[in-house]
Amino acid sequence: MDIERLEEFLNYQPIFEEDPQFLLHQIKKEVSEYMPYEKISKIDHAYEFAKHAHGNQKRLSGEPYFVHPIKSTQFLMKIKPGIKSIQTCILHDVIEDTEFTYEDIKKEFGEEVANLCYGLEKVSKVRYKGQERNTETLKKTFLGMGRDLRVIFVKLADRIHNIQTLKFHPKEEKRVRIAQETLKIYVPIAQRLGLSVFQNYLENGAFYNLNNKEFKRIFSFIKKKHGKSSNYTERGIKSIEKILNESKIEYEQIQGRLKSPYRIYRKLKKYGTNDPSKIMDILAFRVVTKSISDCYSVLGVVNNRYTPLIKRIKDYIALPKSNGYKSLHTTIIGMFDFPVEIQIRTKEMDEFAEYGVAAHFAYKETGDTAKISEKQSERIHKLQNIVKNFQETSKKDEFEKALHIDILEKNIFVYTPEGDIVELPQGSTVLDFAFKIHTDVGLKFKNAIVDDKIVPIDYQLKNGSIVKINTYKSKFTASPSWINFVHSPSSKSKLNRFIRQNQMQKHIEAGEKQINEKLKEFGLPLIGTKKDKITKKYKGEEYQNIMVKISEKQITATKLIKEVYPDTFRISKNINNLQDNTKSQSETLEKETSKQNNVIIDGNKKLEYSICPECKPTNPDKIIGKADREGIKVHNLECTALKRINYEKLLQAHWEGEEAPTYTLKVKIRAYDKPGVLIQILSIFSDFNVNVSDIQVNKNEDLSSNVEIYLEFQNPSKMHFILKELKNRENLLKLISKKII
Repeated sequence: MDIERLEEFLNYQPIFEEDPQFLLHQIKKEVSEYMPYEKISKIDHAYEFAKHAHGNQKRLSGEPYFVHPIKSTQFLMKIKPGIKSIQTCILHDVIEDTEFTYEDIKKEFGEEVANLCYGLEKVSKVRYKGQERNTETLKKTFLGMGRDLRVIFVKLADRIHNIQTLKFHPKEEKRVRIAQETLKIYVPIAQRLGLSVFQNYLENGAFYNLNNKEFKRIFSFIKKKHGKSSNYTERGIKSIEKILNESKIEYEQIQGRLKSPYRIYRKLKKYGTNDPSKIMDILAFRVVTKSISDCYSVLGVVNNRYTPLIKRIKDYIALPKSNGYKSLHTTIIGMFDFPVEIQIRTKEMDEFAEYGVAAHFAYKETGDTAKISEKQSERIHKLQNIVKNFQETSKKDEFEKALHIDILEKNIFVYTPEGDIVELPQGSTVLDFAFKIHTDVGLKFKNAIVDDKIVPIDYQLKNGSIVKINTYKSKFTASPSWINFVHSPSSKSKLNRFIRQNQMQKHIEAGEKQINEKLKEFGLPLIGTKKDKITKKYKGEEYQNIMVKISEKQITATKLIKEVYPDTFRISKNINNLQDNTKSQSETLEKETSKQNNVIIDGNKKLEYSICPECKPTNPDKIIGKADREGIKVHNLECTALKRINYEKLLQAHWEGEEAPTYTLKVKIRAYDKPGVLIQILSIFSDFNVNVSDIQVNKNEDLSSNVEIYLEFQNPSKMHFILKELKNRENLLKLISKKII
């Protein structure tokens, strides 16, 4: 954005025409450059509907409210959006601010546009409250609730016009909050998506409203120092053209621009100075080449003609920025009496630098309605890789529909009744929410109310829900069966810790009971009484371990008592030896039997379990655990019960003394005849970090393939998520059978 365009942007004057047709004509003219004429009538439809819906509503500037969605659409046009994105932008405030509903939009414009408008209503609820620690969560909430990138594009365009007209808001505190929100939430999102064309408007508009005095100081410096930017840009462009022509290097175009006031302000803060003349790259030029090799050729001849600042030569082609930005940068001295930055990149790199992900959404009319299935991004900074890997440029308009945003393992965002945001993995239940609030809230869970309705303990939460948890004041209600009702690793960890502690207490009570019964027989002081020697001899963790061993019959109560009260056992030596030998043999046999039959569940030998009454596994059968309402049950792998259980409830299990097992899941699928289908299937397993030990493929007459895949797991519950992902790929495959071996 040059200095004149920025000045025009900030000097916005309200438009008081009730029917701003001239704005509509400008939009349609731009659309006609890349979209078939017959599509343009759909813009007229949205225009008339929104104009009618907003009626006589006014903005704080005094202009008709309807001007706002049309001006927002003009900003959206900078990324050459598809027809549904344009309709959505024109209609984006209808559901929230008029009497018309989602169903009305759906009836007039179809489900896709209605869903986009509904998504915009949801992201509009994200508010910055001045708390720095919440900004990352807010950004993830914004992206997570937007889901479809088109929602984010429209919302950014909407915010650009709002920041442009923010000066008309009468309340200073509201202006400050909106400007801060723009800098903290909207600018980083535009930057992360590579939308510098939006980022410049947003950050300079926010800066103008937050620190007007500093903005004007820097703006005045730029105008005074550089005058009309065209004077420098034209001279610089001619100089670079001459160098490239002499060297016979082909190029697409050469452009010049001045660094914006906000970018200069950021540099001043970074270098700890107030003097804008200290900033070295206020003026920059961009050379767009025909190939990557030409980029390096341009870098060479420019650095030969002028003096480069070596430390400021950056190769973002070899090492792109995290958001996918690629370019060569060099700062040179000698063109003018101040340093100049030159950026060198191909046309494709230039489009991405300006429009980011949106550069790949330029509308292409093909008439092809086939849906493109792409792996959803798991991190926002991987969006560029997905676009890069998408090769069929003729279907980019369909790809626009398919691409969504999922953040940090597909997280969701819900609210407390007080409006605080809680981030949870997708698939989380109300019990996960309770544990996220506080461990005690989860352990004392009574019931949950979601969006004013009482729901069951295993109810899966959805984006944007408001959740309230009721608890018992002094009663812990958690039980082992609750392991079925939690999804997140954090919740499982907290619940398992409580179960282990609870079981430890039960073991201690059982051990003390056995010892006290024997102490009564011998007429000795009971545990906890004044003359008790057992608690004096054993303390803390050692005492707990002894009680567990007694409760599990690893040692006898009599043996412990004899060690603590040796004088009580003055019996004849022969009888004593005979008793000791008998006890020793009995205890040895008891230990060996216990060890052979003791099962370790999920790495924990203290978890309570029962043996499946159907398969009755014995050592050395290969076994697996299953959590249900009755607790944990152990099965052998041939058990018929495994055919009808939910794999999500499986737990690793093995006999004590043996190594933890690796399970193999044999999956048989039918893969349809589609390009790259096998690679896409294998990528599923790669994403879940699962080892494929063997794969067998047989072609069918209809060109589909029967595929047998052997997958290795340490954590058997992961099988559930693999199978769920396979079932979700109905366009690629059909799941035929599965078996744990």
